[in-house]
Amino acid sequence: MKKKILLSAGLAVTAILGFAAVNWAVVPPPPVNQNGGIYDTTFSALTRADCLQAAPCHVSDTVVVPRHHNLTLPPRQLSCYGDPTANPVTGCHQLVPDGAGGFTFADFRDCLRCHSKTPHHITTQAQQQDCKFCHGSFIDNPLDGHTIPTYAKSSVTPETKWRGNNPTSPQNYGGCAACHQAAVASPTVGPKDIKSNADNHHGTGLGAPTSTTGQPIQVGDCTWCHGGVPGDVNFLDIRTCERCHGIKSLHNIENPSGAGPNGSTLGTNVVPGAMPLGYGHIGADFDCWGCHGTFKKYATDPSPAGAVVPFVSDLSTRVLIANQSNALTITGGSFTNQSNGVDFTSSVTLTNGSVTVNVQPTSITVSEIQVNIPALPVGTYDLLVVKGDKQSNLTRVAVLPLLTIKSASVSGGTVTITGSGFGDAPATDVNTGLGLFAADGSQIPVSFWGNGKIVGSSTAVKAGSTVTVKTLYGPTSALVTGAGKKAKR
Repeated sequence: MKKKILLSAGLAVTAILGFAAVNWAVVPPPPVNQNGGIYDTTFSALTRADCLQAAPCHVSDTVVVPRHHNLTLPPRQLSCYGDPTANPVTGCHQLVPDGAGGFTFADFRDCLRCHSKTPHHITTQAQQQDCKFCHGSFIDNPLDGHTIPTYAKSSVTPETKWRGNNPTSPQNYGGCAACHQAAVASPTVGPKDIKSNADNHHGTGLGAPTSTTGQPIQVGDCTWCHGGVPGDVNFLDIRTCERCHGIKSLHNIENPSGAGPNGSTLGTNVVPGAMPLGYGHIGADFDCWGCHGTFKKYATDPSPAGAVVPFVSDLSTRVLIANQSNALTITGGSFTNQSNGVDFTSSVTLTNGSVTVNVQPTSITVSEIQVNIPALPVGTYDLLVVKGDKQSNLTRVAVLPLLTIKSASVSGGTVTITGSGFGDAPATDVNTGLGLFAADGSQIPVSFWGNGKIVGSSTAVKAGSTVTVKTLYGPTSALVTGAGKKAKR
């Protein structure tokens, strides 16, 4: 069989579920501050670098590689090799004949090659209109039975755009576009272009015909967002918007954490109606005016549900060690708040579908949670911060086996490595880039590979040199000693 070459890297799925808190702010808006929830831009405006930097799901290859590699573990959702652009996907690394009897690989380091459209709204959850699965309580599920007013709209009912203009800030008032307006990237508005509400919603792919097999399919439905047909008075009706953006969700968004000058935190807790203007929906009176117009009564109790939606922007690590306790620091906003004299605080939930743990923080502030995660088996876990009946945006962590070399010795050309976390033996019919390597980078033939022991053969490896084990989840190295001696790391 011809050798096929597989480089030890992974491609990244892309999920712009939120951006890390940034130090810039437009106060007052427009455009709205991008310090909580989803960045107001479209999938087509993003690059691989954006996806890797977009907290809290994708940070670097150290996160996306093991997450993709986890898909090859039992129950083996994917193979290492296949066509990632097929429907269904058969594998990640697509082999292409090189014309000389061997193979090369189609580029797999560019997220957008495989994820040419947003992958998030073709998921089962999205098709079932379970928006909160990813977005948390920043949004309502259209089918969850939440309250949507049936009475006639009045002069204080927000419009989908705006109700009027004011020569002073905000320029527009009485609707969503008072704050949510398009803007070109600049030091004053943020690192990426901010798109209009129409562009952002149409950019989700919901309601837009698409095809993955040559047969047009309908992803979602235009009527999820629109009432009637273009030109109808109900086509851009606020009551239709309230299917996803209802009273309960809109009146519980506030994230001042990390939004002050030079990264300072504004205040020590979130108190609806008493926050600095321009950092959410329930701050100073100004925030109410943007949506409702200048009617101060809407500032008296802007948080009917009590708990304000928590937001996760970053984790101290995206990789936890399996079968042992792990300390984790979560940063973000609105982890605590006070409403009507009642204090609300958060807990942390992790689940992979079969294993679920709920953990109380060892320390919590409005913008930081410290927590000890109990021992978990290998897998990829959904992590949510939960406060009362509200939950944060979705983030994920990979739980991986402990990778370590306890000893590395050589005797008579036989190299013996002991340790843990080596995993399954790399395939022998392909050059995977994984295996046992000498200090000069040459690969050492392996006669035995187990999760805790590797045996190879090399006359080039001597005591005092370095060997490296490259596994599915990363590399680890150690100095070689003579037979029977322990390696020092």
